[in-house]
Amino acid sequence: MMLKKIIYPILVLLLLSACGGNNNVDLSEKSSAGARRAAEHFYSLLAKGDAKMYVDNMSQASKMDSCKYSQFVDLIDQFLYEEKEIRGGILVANASEDKMMDSISMVYLDVLFGDSTREEIMLPLVYSRGRWWLR
Repeated sequence: MMLKKIIYPILVLLLLSACGGNNNVDLSEKSSAGARRAAEHFYSLLAKGDAKMYVDNMSQASKMDSCKYSQFVDLIDQFLYEEKEIRGGILVANASEDKMMDSISMVYLDVLFGDSTREEIMLPLVYSRGRWWLR
């Protein structure tokens, strides 16, 4: 169980090296505040169970072939299913801190789960093509 808590978030972060749609959230502000808003938005997509939109917001999503794209969506869906089974799903994520260096930002999110547990995660973002993307 503890291994799953460590491995799945790491796998997701490693595989999330790209981004796409924005659902009326301004992802264009290149600042710490902009990176924090983007990270909260991206995690809200997970809270809604929208794996496809999450993958669309990965920086390399447009370069993936359809097979790789589908694998990423399936991986995120699996992660969300397991989070729901284990912790009642993701309820909300609030940015608590960020470390920005040029076009890269490491945003720390305080994530609240359905079983009332909290976890701090780090979400790497990159500013490219005029907006924030999952790195």
